[in-house]
Amino acid sequence: MMENNHARALTNQAVFELKSALDVAQTPDDFLADADIIIGRPENQLELHLNLGVPDSLDAGSKGSTGRDVENAPVVYDYLGVLDRANASDRRLWTYLAFATYRDYMEKRWPLAEVRNWKGRVQDRWLMLNSSRDPLVRHGISRLWWVAAMTYDPKLQYPLSKATGDRFAYTREAFRNEDRINSLFHREAGAFSDVVRCVLEHASQGGGYATDKHVAALMMELTLVYGYRDLGFLDRSALSALVIESAPAVKDAG
Repeated sequence: MMENNHARALTNQAVFELKSALDVAQTPDDFLADADIIIGRPENQLELHLNLGVPDSLDAGSKGSTGRDVENAPVVYDYLGVLDRANASDRRLWTYLAFATYRDYMEKRWPLAEVRNWKGRVQDRWLMLNSSRDPLVRHGISRLWWVAAMTYDPKLQYPLSKATGDRFAYTREAFRNEDRINSLFHREAGAFSDVVRCVLEHASQGGGYATDKHVAALMMELTLVYGYRDLGFLDRSALSALVIESAPAVKDAG
């Protein structure tokens, strides 16, 4: 694939062409071969006004493994840096990064061969067709940046970061497994960084608090609260108190 220090994205037309190629492809190899042709056409690429240098490679670990994403998320975030809302939600950027910049990682982390519903995986993890919150935290590359962006603590202001001296301490806690990512970010309450941090602090106590079932139930409870109370206006002390208050209800309900 083409290597270039300038950040690139695809045109909208190229994204449409990839979807059309997916629709008619008989095998993953056929689709990826067509995708390479589409992406390789100069008229299908947009050169962004950013020179990001050469990205560090991502480690997919064993085939389809989740274990290395805890290290990959900081790598992607450090490479792309802070993005404004428009660029962070640009399906053309994330699709290019998946098919070109981080292609080797994608083929190992989200392989298509021997996957029964491989076209579904392409649409879920490789090709971003819309950029609402759920696709952004499921796409193979955007999820790494978005989870890091939502949990990054550059000034080590928050408890887990202070305790470890790690600006990505909350990111690592979030990426303990795929179910935790789904629980945290697929509900409306997960749109608030402070809510996510408070829940991760709660989960970091370990034991029953750290189980996927508990975290999922807690996020559901907080989303219900969000229906009548704007979580975005609560300070951290109020949010921490709300998490503690909600936890017994979650435990009793389980």
